[in-house]
Amino acid sequence: MVSLTNDQYEMLHFYYHLLNTIEEGFEYVIESFSNLELTEGENLFKDILSAFYHIDSSHLTLCAFLEEETGMVGEIRKFDQVILTLEGEPAIFTTIEQHYEFVKNQLFPAFLAWKEMVQAKLQPYITHEKTR
Repeated sequence: MVSLTNDQYEMLHFYYHLLNTIEEGFEYVIESFSNLELTEGENLFKDILSAFYHIDSSHLTLCAFLEEETGMVGEIRKFDQVILTLEGEPAIFTTIEQHYEFVKNQLFPAFLAWKEMVQAKLQPYITHEKTR
């Protein structure tokens, strides 16, 4: 395990929990398509897209201080596949039904699979942080 500074641990901790928050956001967005009481789905989807930008922007820094952890760096870089899923789909700008199908059946599963792999690699650092 790479030795990290307190600031680096804080960044990993924030990053780890941001991924959980995004997952919760996706769940809300998907539920909002069928539950009319959930009125913030569209705004939350925009927030998810903004969070994607912040995740992607942080990868250069993360990969720099985790460079010895080649497996973790490789998983982090696979986020590009999630972005490619998003970029290759014009349905998010067309009908509500197509948007729902895309988010539920393509974008969210792609994000979730990536998130679970990255968090599995980050878990030892998050656990270690709690014992510091």
